[in-house]
Amino acid sequence: MSLSELKEVIEIAEKHDVWLLIDETYRDMFKDEVLPVAASLSDKVISVSSLSKTYGIPGIRIGWTVCRNKKINDLLLCAKEQVCIGGSVVDEYIGYVALSQKVEWIKQNDATIADRFAVVKKWIESEENMEWVEPRAACTCFPRIKPEVDVDVEKVYRLMNEKYGTYVGPGHWFEQSKRYMRIGYGWPLHDELERGLRSISDSVKESLK
Repeated sequence: MSLSELKEVIEIAEKHDVWLLIDETYRDMFKDEVLPVAASLSDKVISVSSLSKTYGIPGIRIGWTVCRNKKINDLLLCAKEQVCIGGSVVDEYIGYVALSQKVEWIKQNDATIADRFAVVKKWIESEENMEWVEPRAACTCFPRIKPEVDVDVEKVYRLMNEKYGTYVGPGHWFEQSKRYMRIGYGWPLHDELERGLRSISDSVKESLK
């Protein structure tokens, strides 16, 4: 999303007096155009983020919200206190270290993600049954089985899970056809990722009608 597109969406929210919730977990991964924190642009925006994706430390379960509206901030704080009054001191210290070394931390993670992305791109370019819109950043992609490919989609997932032990996020999780699948490539090791992608290819081929 470009800055102009973001501002256009915010204008729509303001016009209709509705809240706009924007997940900025991957924001720092964008290199071409790092957008401002959306909540800084309007009182009708709530920005959410965490240390799980860009920083690669989901285990500490630390995230935050940003909003210029005091009433919403107070409401979110009350809700948070009903779930957990305070976070782990150890986890918060790890988060502090990550943020205080932000440039070095992200640089290292970027190198890992770039390596894994190259693996996924090479795979999709060689795939006759799959296609995608190439992601501009982050560590996930959302390819699909081509519409013209006659395939038993349910069998594809069954083979992936039961025969190959490969797991993706099926499209219906995102209100899309199961031909789509969300693939995360930030976590697996290089050879694990290659194996997983081969398993997807094999599952599709073995499910052709």
